[in-house]
Amino acid sequence: MSEEYQTVERNREAGSIGIGAMIVFIALILVAAVASTIIIKTAEELQQNAEQTSSDTRKEISGKINIIQALVNTSDGTDVDSMVFTAKVASGSTNLLVNNINWVLTCGDATTYGMVGANLGTDAPWGDTIVDTAAADTWELVNAETLAGVAHSATTELTAGTVFKFDINVDRDTASVAANGDCNELAGVGETLLLKLVVDDGGTTVTELSIDSLTAGASVV
Repeated sequence: MSEEYQTVERNREAGSIGIGAMIVFIALILVAAVASTIIIKTAEELQQNAEQTSSDTRKEISGKINIIQALVNTSDGTDVDSMVFTAKVASGSTNLLVNNINWVLTCGDATTYGMVGANLGTDAPWGDTIVDTAAADTWELVNAETLAGVAHSATTELTAGTVFKFDINVDRDTASVAANGDCNELAGVGETLLLKLVVDDGGTTVTELSIDSLTAGASVV
């Protein structure tokens, strides 16, 4: 075998090895590129989820209403008819309007269930729409007041630390019919009711109300 032929064979072998190495190198680059893309995308999704969770948590913690005091207002001698609540806006809350605050009062036992709900800025203490009239069985003012008894407007911003009061009437239904509310006969001594204050895009406060007395001014918290 001539020396020239041997040289050609060696060159072919070297070339084949070089091409193989180049293919492996390119494959490694492609794998690395795909892997880095997946890692970057995953990291971005994790960051977005973390930011969203952080934002939701801040809203949940700061946009919240805390119940300070809950008292019996009136009763029919058997059940509580109405209650008055004193509440405070949680620290860090911003852009919290009166009409951002909703409440739901649930009552009942193993056989009976009732619920009353409304918005502090747009509904009466029993859930009926505010009516601008002096007619009987209507409510004219926003159901959120200063401690001095001055009604807020529906769009009043309640800043952090603001203390206010509101009423809940369990003796009427949303048609303003007296003595016909869902919780009317489920608010006697020994009964337990559950009040939820829900802030739009904010937190939820759950307060258990235990009725030990029907006397006006008796605490139910």
